[in-house]
Amino acid sequence: MKRESWPADLVSLPLIQEHVETLVAASGIGQKRVVQVSIALEEVVMNIINHAYAKTLKGNISIEFEDHPRQVVIRIIDGGIPFDPLGVPEPDIGLDIMARPIGGLGIVMIRKFMDGVTYERSHDKNILGLVINKIE
Repeated sequence: MKRESWPADLVSLPLIQEHVETLVAASGIGQKRVVQVSIALEEVVMNIINHAYAKTLKGNISIEFEDHPRQVVIRIIDGGIPFDPLGVPEPDIGLDIMARPIGGLGIVMIRKFMDGVTYERSHDKNILGLVINKIE
């Protein structure tokens, strides 16, 4: 397992994405899936940067990467306020766009792109897991 950490700010986003994209590509996952992972990762990291830490607090984002024979597991870890994105109800995309509340589409996209998504709160940390199968 590989683990790296960055400050939870916008400057870190491209560094985190490049790091994860390199690891995912090296694991043998195709370019289309690497792009999907990058998009999902951007959504998660932006939510952490914008919402996990109170405006006056500074924090970090850690990425754990595990390369298994049949899948890759990426865990995004932050010490921000507890938040289970899997507990948020999916938005009604059938509603007129002006009638829909803001937000909620990111987790829909993450669920669509990933083969599995997990969440746990452990030792005062949010841990969001993204699972990508190597065999489609």
